[in-house]
Amino acid sequence: MEREELTGKENALNSNNAGDVFDRSHTIFSENHKISPRQIRRAMTLELFGVGSLLLPTYLAGESGILGVFALMVGAAGAWALVCVWDRLSKHCDFEGSDLVAGRGNAQVIMRRILLILAGIGLLETAAFVLYLLTALIREQLLTGRYEAAVLITLAAAGVFGLWKGLESRIRIYEVLFWLLLVPLFIILIIACASVRPMYWTMTSFTMPGFWKSCLICFLFFSISSLILFFKPHCNPPEKAAKSVRRSILLALILILAVYLILIGIFQDALLSQLTFPVILLMAVVKIPGQFFERQDAFMTGIWFFCLFALFHSLLYYGRELLCNAFSRRCADVRSRGAVTDHRGTGRETADAGPASAGRETPGAEQASAGRETPGAEQASAGRKQQILSVVCGGAVFSAALFLLRREEAAGWYMNMLLCLTAPVLLILPFIYFYISRTRQS
Repeated sequence: MEREELTGKENALNSNNAGDVFDRSHTIFSENHKISPRQIRRAMTLELFGVGSLLLPTYLAGESGILGVFALMVGAAGAWALVCVWDRLSKHCDFEGSDLVAGRGNAQVIMRRILLILAGIGLLETAAFVLYLLTALIREQLLTGRYEAAVLITLAAAGVFGLWKGLESRIRIYEVLFWLLLVPLFIILIIACASVRPMYWTMTSFTMPGFWKSCLICFLFFSISSLILFFKPHCNPPEKAAKSVRRSILLALILILAVYLILIGIFQDALLSQLTFPVILLMAVVKIPGQFFERQDAFMTGIWFFCLFALFHSLLYYGRELLCNAFSRRCADVRSRGAVTDHRGTGRETADAGPASAGRETPGAEQASAGRETPGAEQASAGRKQQILSVVCGGAVFSAALFLLRREEAAGWYMNMLLCLTAPVLLILPFIYFYISRTRQS
C-alpha cells in the first residue's frame, strides 16, 4: 500500500511538472524579453533605411550634390565607431537604469534618474516627429489631405497597443516583414536603373562647409543605431548585439547609397533638392512591365510605412522604458522576476521543494502566505503602472504630432531642434551617465 501511494504521488508530481514545462515552453517564447541578433539586425536595418532614404536625399542634393555619397559614408563610419564605443561602455554600466532601486537617497542615484528622464523625453520627442512624418506621408500620398486626425489616432493607438504586447512581438513582426519589404524594393530599384543617366552624376556646386554639414547630418541620422544601449541586455547572447548593429549600418548604407545615386541620375541634384519625398516619386518614373499597378506610389508608400512605424515604435518603447526605470523599478518590465516566480507570472514559487511540498500546505504556512502580498500581486500592480505610463507616453507623442500637423511651419523648426539640440544631447547623456555610475562604483 505504501509503495502504491508513493507511486501515485510521483506520477501526480511528474504530470504537474510536465504541464509546467509545456506552459513555460510556450510562455518563455513570447515573454522572456530576449531577442536574437538576427532580429536586431533586421529591425535596425529597416529603421535606419526608412528615415534615412526618405529625408536625406533632398538635403544632401542641396548641400553636397553627388558628394553626398561620401557624406553618407563618413556619417555611417562615425556611427559604426560610436557603436563600438557603446559596446565597450555597456560592459561596465547598465544604461537602462534597472539597478536604481538601491540607494534612493544618494545624490548620484538622483542624478542618474534625472539623466534617464531626459533621455526618455528625448526619445519621445523624436518618436513624435517620426509619427508626424508617417502621418504626413500617408496623407499626401494616399488620402490627399483628408482624415489626417483619424490616421494619427490609429497610428498612436497601434503604438500603445504594441507597448502592451511587449518587445518580442514587435521584433518578430519585422523579422517576418524584412524580406517581404526588401525583395520588392530590390526589384523596383533594378527597374529604375534603366532610367538613370550617368551624366547627371557630375559635380556641380560644392562648398566645403556644406559637405561637412552633410557629414554631420548623416552621422546624426545613422546614430539611431545608438539604441544598442537599450536592447543589448535583451539580446541573446548580448555580446553579438554590436556585431548585428554594425551589419545593419552597412546594409542600410548600401541601400541608401543605391537610392541616392538612382535619384540623382533621374532627377538631377537641382530638382532633387526641391522634392519632398523623392523616393516615393520614384515610382511615378519607373514603368513596371505589364502595367498591372495603377497606383505604384501607393506600393512604395507601403514599404516606407512599415519602416517608419518600426522606428516610431522603437523610440516609443525605449522612451517608455527609460521613464519606467527612472520613476520606479516596479513600473518597468519585470525582467528579473524569474528568481522569485515562474515565467507565467502567476506568483507561484518555482524552487524545487521536493515531493513533500507537492502535497497539501500546512495551516501555518497558509496563514503566513495570506498575511503578505504575493509576488503575483506586485507584478499585477507593476503591469497596471506600466500600462498607465504607456498611455501617457502615447498621448504625449500623439499631441506633439497633432501640433506639427496643424502647424506645418513648425515642422521644419522642430526637425532642426531635433538635429541641433535633442540628438547631440542624447549622444552626450550616456557618457555622463557612465561617469556617474563608475564614480558610484569606485
